[in-house]
Amino acid sequence: MICGAIGYHLYFTLQKRIPCAEPIPYALGAFDIKFKISKEYFLSALLEAEAIWEKPTGRELFTYEQLYDKQDVLKINLIYDYRQEATSKLKSLGIVVENNQASYNNLEVKYKTLKEKYDREQSILNARIISFNQKTKDYEALVSYWNKKGGAPQKEYAELEATRISLDQELREIKSQQVRLQDMVDEINALVVALNRLASNLNLTVDKYNTTSVARGETFEEGLYVSDGRTHEINIYEFSSRKKLVRVLAHELGHALGIEHVPDSASIMYEFNKANSMTLSKDDLEALDAVCAEL
Repeated sequence: MICGAIGYHLYFTLQKRIPCAEPIPYALGAFDIKFKISKEYFLSALLEAEAIWEKPTGRELFTYEQLYDKQDVLKINLIYDYRQEATSKLKSLGIVVENNQASYNNLEVKYKTLKEKYDREQSILNARIISFNQKTKDYEALVSYWNKKGGAPQKEYAELEATRISLDQELREIKSQQVRLQDMVDEINALVVALNRLASNLNLTVDKYNTTSVARGETFEEGLYVSDGRTHEINIYEFSSRKKLVRVLAHELGHALGIEHVPDSASIMYEFNKANSMTLSKDDLEALDAVCAEL
């Protein structure tokens, strides 16, 4: 599955940390188990990402710490939200997203077809709920009427009981329809995330799709490096494979070194995680050399 923008970043100078001159200590912070991976798996991916920077340079740029409460330790968090939820949903449906116009067009057809079906069925359900509420109100009024009279005659009681059973059955059917519609909503929202992300990756001049029923973030960022000048951390939100996880970790570690985005689309430090290379490009190496040359 294609990954989206790796993120908007805030850059500040950390006074006690000097990239290249001394390794940046990092530790695992928040870790959401909904990703269904172990901490050992995640840490091994981190080691791979670290090696992407260290092997070609022969420098020890990062070092793992057991605890993150020490001053100036880079905290790395694994945070599950709608981004990974969308990726997991599409994967479970067997929908493969590739970084090209054809994939966008296919997803758009799926989205429009499903959205039309959802709107149609939601409209039918809304009408059914209105009818059900009215029938329930009429039933309760009759029950109240006969209760005030000390109880309904046998014939009327049997009719009321049949109505109650019918209403119970209809309520179960309505709830079942609501569950099916929620499944459609989840799929629609996952498609929207993928469409908006692809549009951004491919620089398409298209309208942004909106999700159904719930509000989502305006951007799709797999990872984010943030520093306030005193503390710094990396948040990882989404990955579709181990390779994508290693690449996004390597990208954010690059930002931790002080490297900004580079123009080569095959680079680790390119704005989008669209390539498959697991090694530094010429642009990556030059950007690192520029940071280290500032010593």
